[in-house]
Amino acid sequence: MLLAVCGAGAGYGLALTQRRRWQTSRAFGRLLEYIGTAIQYQNMTGAELFARASQYPEFDCLKLGTVLRFGELVPPSVFSDGIRGELAADLCALESASRETACNLLNRMVAICGTQETSLRRTADTALHLYPRLGGCAGMLAAILLL
Repeated sequence: MLLAVCGAGAGYGLALTQRRRWQTSRAFGRLLEYIGTAIQYQNMTGAELFARASQYPEFDCLKLGTVLRFGELVPPSVFSDGIRGELAADLCALESASRETACNLLNRMVAICGTQETSLRRTADTALHLYPRLGGCAGMLAAILLL
């Protein structure tokens, strides 16, 4: 019984890893929305914007403490390399873009992040549903094999 419980616990831990990946992608998308709103309605520099954003607990996982410019913001590793490269290029382009162009770029990046977030959310939900059960079954199998 102990092996089954340990296996289920390990499965639950793996499922929480998937959930953290989803939460990181969600936080990055929300940050982009925040930046878009700030650019559209407020007149702040990038350093001021990131200093204000770093005060929100939901952005803690993005480590904004040292970010002063849009080009320094690194898309999280939960995204594929292609998407990370595209987002990084768009973030660099924000530094010299007009307000209207910046808002359009940010809306496009938010849409990209939204697609990835949906995919990661499905994966996290599936993992939370299946991984503890699979871990419990693996623990039971190990117990049977040890007998």
